[in-house]
Amino acid sequence: MDIILAALKNSAILTGQLLLIILPLTISYEFLKHRQQTLEEKKWKIFGISSNGLVPLVTGVIIGLTYGAGVIIHSIRSSNMDKREAFLIMLFLSICHAIIEDTLIFVVIGANGIILVVTRFFLAFIFTYFAYRWLFFKKSR
Repeated sequence: MDIILAALKNSAILTGQLLLIILPLTISYEFLKHRQQTLEEKKWKIFGISSNGLVPLVTGVIIGLTYGAGVIIHSIRSSNMDKREAFLIMLFLSICHAIIEDTLIFVVIGANGIILVVTRFFLAFIFTYFAYRWLFFKKSR
């Protein structure tokens, strides 16, 4: 019986910690949706991502692929985003999605958050940049 009570107690603590991580992120996503106009003024041209792709990219980085994919699909259907840009966004997100949520969850179980964030951002920027350069030069030939 002690084992079951200890497991329930630890599960409740972990659930509370996860709730403290996920709830603010969900609220941040809603805030981001309402501030879309301001974010769209910034461009990531060096990576081949236009203002139409910035909100789905930021959403995917902060919240994760589930929300990011929904926003990307909506953005592709409702804007002038081309397939190449959508590919670049998804490439970046495949390496660096849910950066805050995943990192905090792994920190709770003992990982080093700084190493996780720096490594994921670095790899995402490098892969996306080289993919953009390769797609850009291939298209212009």
